Amino acid sequence: MQINTIKDLFIQSTKNYKDVTAFQIKKGDSYAAYSYGDVRKYSTGLISYLKEQGISKGDKVAILGENRPEWAISYLAIASMGAVAVPLDSLGTEADLKGIIAHSESKGIIVSDKFQAFINNTPGLKFIVSMDRDFEGFKAKASFDLGYDVGPDDLAAIVYTSGTTGIPKGVMLTHENIMSNVITGCSLFDIGPTDMMLSVLPIHHTFETTGGFLAPFFAGARVTYAESLKSFKLIQNMVETKTTILIGVPMLYQLFYDGIIRGVEEKGKLFPIVFKCMFFLSRLVRTLFRINTGKLLFGSVHRKLGGHFRFWVSGGAAIDPDLLKNFDVMGFTIIQGYGLTESSPVISACTLKENRLGSVGRPIPGVTVKLENGEIIATGPNIMRGYFKMKEETDKVIKNGWLYTGDIGRFDRDGFLYITGRSKDVIITSSGMNVYPDEIEFELNKIPYIKESCVIGKKIKSGVKKGSEEVFAVIAPDMEYFQKMGLATDENSVYSAISGSIEKLNDKLAQYKRISGIDIRYTDFPKTSTRKIKRFAVRKEMEPLWQR
Repeated sequence: MQINTIKDLFIQSTKNYKDVTAFQIKKGDSYAAYSYGDVRKYSTGLISYLKEQGISKGDKVAILGENRPEWAISYLAIASMGAVAVPLDSLGTEADLKGIIAHSESKGIIVSDKFQAFINNTPGLKFIVSMDRDFEGFKAKASFDLGYDVGPDDLAAIVYTSGTTGIPKGVMLTHENIMSNVITGCSLFDIGPTDMMLSVLPIHHTFETTGGFLAPFFAGARVTYAESLKSFKLIQNMVETKTTILIGVPMLYQLFYDGIIRGVEEKGKLFPIVFKCMFFLSRLVRTLFRINTGKLLFGSVHRKLGGHFRFWVSGGAAIDPDLLKNFDVMGFTIIQGYGLTESSPVISACTLKENRLGSVGRPIPGVTVKLENGEIIATGPNIMRGYFKMKEETDKVIKNGWLYTGDIGRFDRDGFLYITGRSKDVIITSSGMNVYPDEIEFELNKIPYIKESCVIGKKIKSGVKKGSEEVFAVIAPDMEYFQKMGLATDENSVYSAISGSIEKLNDKLAQYKRISGIDIRYTDFPKTSTRKIKRFAVRKEMEPLWQR
């Protein structure tokens, strides 16, 4: 059977792996497991319910919840019946979520009870399905009805990313877009029924949806949903489930590494010396003979982390090259890749056979990448159809079938891609979340104390978040407003008034978008001839101050 759509994937996998565990999650002291056959029953029951609610081909249905089997089942049901899934960010504010539901024209939503209060009384929703209370009923409604005919060019999902003007953009991904990435990924990394994956990243992210959910489902592998993001809980899950593949962000691997070093230091004065000697020996053998003795020399570390890993995948943000090298010396393989939501998401990736540290790999099969004035542009079956109801925004990034990523890169002589910068101003946080400065500035400039603002990413120099960015705002106060209102205009009073307003604004923003620091500027911002603030120039001015 040729696999062209998520519906094809669903039919084949639930048939071929009927009695194999597809998803599991820890509840109490044991894991609640859902076989591929169970997934088919729940999904077809949900499809029957959605049809009863009037959902037909092309209709949008939102999903909101934490990582759990019911989320994955909901997505499979919606996409397989020919409707369009709208995954929602569980970290989004109530206003954000309701705005996206309205913009996407979602007719209904499947939601975890944990988040239901966010979407109560939302206009336009014809029904609300509870992941916690309604799913057992769907199993009883299982049928052979899989909805409507689905083709590769049909929309499978609309995934919203942060907007640059306060309005998120809905990335329209077709079945072909997503499945091209799924099939290629499984082939490149030889994912199969013996693999055990631990789901850590937010499942609504395209990176996790494609790589951590649909790819293993296609391959007949098992996905365990982490019970907590606390490192000791993750390690416990890895040991118990014999995890072979983990997809994470750099901060997660930094936490693992810091934990390893902390454990070494806690074993007294002699053990750190022995550890350093083993580290030196492993690196020397690796350099001279291209043999990795890490698993042998650091067997205790491998056992502590489960002992069954084939590889880890890092994405979403830049990873410290030293961290990659240190894990490599200890025998852990971390694969880097590159992509965007707009590319379903993978554009390029290293592989187990060709893992060049520091590079994001070669373009994946079927995808063509080139540089235009240094900017990475890509074309292939994975490139989105466009932004939902935003033709002008689409035309800015899709030109003659090429996706203009806004990222700056270079190729080495062997065709490996390296990311060297961003022409976009997006800030990438430690958790891999994207924050668009314009969106934060839009909110800041509503504050009467503020005349202008410039939001930039401040590099974190140390700790578990090292190498990532936090949101920093440079503020030009509206001194005329202070005087008009009879307010004190000394620097301390101005700072106090503005910082107090920003604290209130932070309470309204999603946690990853919150402003971590501010600087008050009493001189004019550097600007272009069209009076736009030169964000790069502001960042350049601030960097020496951050070094102090």
